[in-house]
Amino acid sequence: MDFENIKVEYDGKVAWLKISKPPLNVVDIKTMQEMIDALKEIEKEDTVVTVITAKGKHFSAGAEVKDHFPDKAPEMIAKFTELIETILKSEKIIIAAVRGVALGGGLEIPLACDMILASETAKLGNPEIVLGHYPPISLAILPHTIPAKRAFEVIITGDNFDAKAAKEMGIVNQVYPDDKFDDEVKKFVSKLVEKSPIALKITKKAFKSSLALCFDIKSHIINDIYLSQLVKTEDAVEGLKAFLEKRKPEWKGK
Repeated sequence: MDFENIKVEYDGKVAWLKISKPPLNVVDIKTMQEMIDALKEIEKEDTVVTVITAKGKHFSAGAEVKDHFPDKAPEMIAKFTELIETILKSEKIIIAAVRGVALGGGLEIPLACDMILASETAKLGNPEIVLGHYPPISLAILPHTIPAKRAFEVIITGDNFDAKAAKEMGIVNQVYPDDKFDDEVKKFVSKLVEKSPIALKITKKAFKSSLALCFDIKSHIINDIYLSQLVKTEDAVEGLKAFLEKRKPEWKGK
């Protein structure tokens, strides 16, 4: 398939899905759909591992800010949730290879993957609260990834953290030097493709079964609160406008 905002490459038993919207690889609704379509195609191939990464210096600065306004938010949330569900329900081992920034939705995509490999200078975070919003996918997944109080801190402060801190928290599996990152990712992946494909598939199915159920239930509730309560508030709209206009938001508390 031909895509505009992503690239798909195959190397033996490995599929490489690369977000290709430099410089920040912002994921808009079109890109989300392309990723969904690509993952569905990859699912049909005789591969074992899928690596989600990006071209350029950064993984992704997240979803398009303009898509968070009340008129676009329902479509964006539905499409992004579909993307996350596609990742979670894949029978392939899915690895996120993150360098540069992975913020907002750009962090939520790796969180949905089975493992995260990061370059030592990577910056991760969920800054949505700074704009008067919250990250629905992180709310559903992060408390199952790291201790609940630490997950709440990440979400409620909106602070960014480096790859080393992310590994200490339990978000990132491995951290590699920037100049060796690509080679180290390939080495890590090569260890997996040497193993029995059916054993990997069944092991992942067993491991993910309960987590996937939790996400299905929680994402419905979290998305409903986001769309019916948060996104329609004056502060939520003000946060987006302030970001786009490069000014400090004026919160009204309503």
